Amino acid sequence: MLDRVFVYGTLMRNFSNHKRYLEGRINRITSGKTHGLLYHLPEGYPALLPGEGTVEGEIIEPVDEKLLRSLDWLEDYDERRSSNLYIREIKDIFTEDGKELPCWVYIYADEKYAKENGFLVLDGNWKKFMEVRRDLK
Repeated sequence: MLDRVFVYGTLMRNFSNHKRYLEGRINRITSGKTHGLLYHLPEGYPALLPGEGTVEGEIIEPVDEKLLRSLDWLEDYDERRSSNLYIREIKDIFTEDGKELPCWVYIYADEKYAKENGFLVLDGNWKKFMEVRRDLK
């Protein structure tokens, strides 16, 4: 079983869902990036879509079956259902030292909604985007 997940939003370090879902349950966090476009949605979390840009995030591991199921619940994903908020797929993630690692990644299912209502995060770094927003308040 694949035991790595690439996270790019609220599951990253210093965000609410990291503490709630991952703290004490994973042993390693590695910086990584993948191909795609990143949108910040009005609901307050990001959406990764297929595209030509780069999205930055973190590879978390090891993720066992129980933890993966709780992440599926958080991301509103059920493999038996056709209407999901996110779809869990395997994508190649690139680490800073040049390795390419297959990881589970949650891809936002409604591309039209994200593009019409979301804000494109040009550099693909949601953590930086959120820090700038905090500074503007």
